[in-house]
Amino acid sequence: MAIDIFSIKPHEVSRDLCGYTVLLYGQPKTGKTTTAAQFPQALLCAFEIGYLAIPGVIAQPVSKWSEFKQILRQLNSDQAHQQFKNIIVDTVDIAYDLCEKYICNQNGVSTVGDLAYGKGYALAKKEFDEALREIPKMGYGLVMISHAQDKIFKDENGEEYQQIVPTLANQPRLVVDRMSDIIGYAHPFQEEDGTVHTTLFMRGTPRFVAGSRFKYTPDSIEFSYDNLVNAIGDAIDKQAKDFGGKYVTDAPTQAHISEPELDFDALMNQFNELVSKIQNATGGAFGTTWAPRIVAITDKYLGKGKKVSEMSRDQVEQLVLIVDELTEAVGNGL
Repeated sequence: MAIDIFSIKPHEVSRDLCGYTVLLYGQPKTGKTTTAAQFPQALLCAFEIGYLAIPGVIAQPVSKWSEFKQILRQLNSDQAHQQFKNIIVDTVDIAYDLCEKYICNQNGVSTVGDLAYGKGYALAKKEFDEALREIPKMGYGLVMISHAQDKIFKDENGEEYQQIVPTLANQPRLVVDRMSDIIGYAHPFQEEDGTVHTTLFMRGTPRFVAGSRFKYTPDSIEFSYDNLVNAIGDAIDKQAKDFGGKYVTDAPTQAHISEPELDFDALMNQFNELVSKIQNATGGAFGTTWAPRIVAITDKYLGKGKKVSEMSRDQVEQLVLIVDELTEAVGNGL
C-alpha cells in the first residue's frame, strides 16, 4: 500500500534552510546570486552567467531547457545527494523562456501563442511547474533568482496602482509564488557618505511583493546569508513557543521527498497473483462469488467492461488502486 495515514508522525519545522524553496528578487548587483551561493553544498544552474566574481561556486551553465532536464535526471542519484543539498536557478526568468522555446520546438511552432485555445501556454506552464517541483520532491532546497520591475496593476474597482514584482511573466510567476516558502525583495540604499547597503524585505506591502510561511518573519533584514538563516531560525523558535516548544528540529526537512515510481509490471504481477490465490482458495465457487467482486472493483477504476489485462502503462495509478482494494478484500477473508 503506497499510502498509510496511520504511520504519520507530527511534522517538525526545520531550522535548516535546506529543503525550503526560496525566491530572491531585486535590482541587479544586490547580492542575490552571491547570497544564494552561500547555501550549503549548492549547485548553481546558471541560466544567466552572473557568477564569475564568486569564488568557489559550483556552477553549471545552462543554455537549453533540455540541459536543465539532464541536470534533473542526474540529481535523482545517490551521488548527487551526497554532493549537493541546494539547487539554485539563476535566473528563473530565463529558465522559463527556454522552457517556452522547448515547447515551441516540440510542437513545431514559433511561439506558444501559435497553438490554439491557449494550449501552448498550458503546456509551457505544466512543463515548467513539473520540472521545478521535482527539485524539492527529490529532497533538495531550491533557491530561485529573479530581477525586479515596477509594474502597473488594476484593483477590483478598476483603479490603477504600482507594485514592485519579479520580472517573471504571469504564468511562471503563479508557479514560483505557489512553490516559495520565502519570497524576499532585495533593495539597495545609499547612505550620505556614499556607502551602499542592501535590505531584504521579507514581508509584502502594497508597494512590493514579499512574504514567507513563517508567522514571525521580520519585515526586513540586512541582506546576507547569515542574517537570512538567523531571521528564519528566530521566527521558527518564536512560533515554537506557541506550541510549547515542540515540533521544531535542526534536521533538514524531509517533507518533500517523493515515493519511488509506481512499478506497472510489479503491480500487474501482484494483481495476477491475488487472482490466482483467490481461485485456488475458492475453487469452483470463484465464478459466482469472487469474479463479480473483481469485476466491480475494475469497473470502478477503469470503467464498465474494461479489463486489467488491457490496461496501458499510463493507467498505473488506477492499477495501484485496484490492487490495494483487492488486497484489502482478500485480507478480510476468502
